Amino acid sequence: MAVIRFTDATQDDVEAVTDCIAAAYAKALKSIADLPDVTGGLAKDIADHRVVLAHSDDGLAGVIIFAQQGAVMKVVNLAVSPSAQGQGVAGKLLSYAEAEACEVGCTHMELRTHRLMQDTRAIYAHLGWIEAEVAGNSVAMRKNL
Repeated sequence: MAVIRFTDATQDDVEAVTDCIAAAYAKALKSIADLPDVTGGLAKDIADHRVVLAHSDDGLAGVIIFAQQGAVMKVVNLAVSPSAQGQGVAGKLLSYAEAEACEVGCTHMELRTHRLMQDTRAIYAHLGWIEAEVAGNSVAMRKNL
């Protein structure tokens, strides 16, 4: 695994973040008809939330968008460039958000994913997340800190 460097996203990164997220979700978007818009509102996300970029020598490897809500750190979106998938980037981005959550006193982290995204659910489970609720096609996951 190449060295990963983290930076905070700025408005100048909207296009690169959009491209990374679109590429990461491209396969799922072809097969999951009710997947929500994963790239809409990114400029607002960068303004309102923590958006952290993972860079490798090959460019933008991934992005995580997260926000504190009381004692909870919510992961709004996580995407890894197809060229960087399988190299531990998702785990590193989640660890980054988890460290920040601990620093600000959060008790746990939460996220939602789609029921049909089995590989994604498996990655989260491997990283210590548990499925807290399945309602329709939405799966709520949680990780205690």
